[in-house]
Amino acid sequence: MNDRLLLARTFARARHEGQRYGEFPYHVHLDDVERLAQPFGMNAMIIAQLHDVLEDTTTSVDEIVHDFGELIALSVSYVTDPIASDRATRKKQLNSRLQSLDENDDAAKLALIVKACDRLANVKTCRLFSPDKFVMYQSEHAEFRKAAYRHGICEMVWWELDMLIEVGDKLARF
Repeated sequence: MNDRLLLARTFARARHEGQRYGEFPYHVHLDDVERLAQPFGMNAMIIAQLHDVLEDTTTSVDEIVHDFGELIALSVSYVTDPIASDRATRKKQLNSRLQSLDENDDAAKLALIVKACDRLANVKTCRLFSPDKFVMYQSEHAEFRKAAYRHGICEMVWWELDMLIEVGDKLARF
């Protein structure tokens, strides 16, 4: 295993210590996102481990820059939810940021990939364990896709995400 990825896993586990992802330790979600990001390279896997550390912990961007470099820190900051009083406002602001990203920029492209992997991991988990959250993701999908999808980037992630959103509730019955 790559030393930087091991450092990212260790860093994320320490920062998210005690946090839960539903009934699971938080690192289960981070590992799910990392597995989905694996085809896109080591930097995508590292960002996957760190993608929630700014919004869910007291970690600063400077700490990420120090340990992982500017590219990783910038990507993580791109996928971090803005501070707002309610989910709808946070998601609207995040979608605006994602929509403005230039996929020709390495940090932006990695952020778009990891954000799609994160959403797919969330949808897969919610479809199985939290039907109410699954419905929420279904209702947000069109705006999220409009903001984060770029033709030719992680098409298989988007295909699976679209299929789960469109027919996931029907598939769950079989």
